[in-house]
Amino acid sequence: MSTQEPKVNNGAITEQKVERTILKLPLNDVSALHSSYMPFVRGGAIFVPDKNTDNYNFGDEIIVSMHLKSTDKKLAIPGKVMWIAPQSCERGTQGLGIQFIGTTKAKVKLIIETMLGNRANVPPLVRFY
Repeated sequence: MSTQEPKVNNGAITEQKVERTILKLPLNDVSALHSSYMPFVRGGAIFVPDKNTDNYNFGDEIIVSMHLKSTDKKLAIPGKVMWIAPQSCERGTQGLGIQFIGTTKAKVKLIIETMLGNRANVPPLVRFY
């Protein structure tokens, strides 16, 4: 997916393409969402298991396509890579922590915390990160 962002060049504004990768995050239930949600990150974040962590750098812009199967709720979450758990990590799952960005970050955080209810700020028993 690519979007256009303005670029200033000698006072003239031109369009610059920004490539964003789409990562799919299918979650079976609210417990899986709870295990992936990272409320301790400013603005909120979500952990996405991915076997290709070598393909990403900190700050890369990503779109997370989240599907909560138990409620059939779907969200497209714009974010940036702020955490990389490589294959060699001692604990946890290989993947990426994606911090919410853009004008919808507060709304995305509110939607996820509403789905989680009282669990939103309680550490999960099992974490994916």
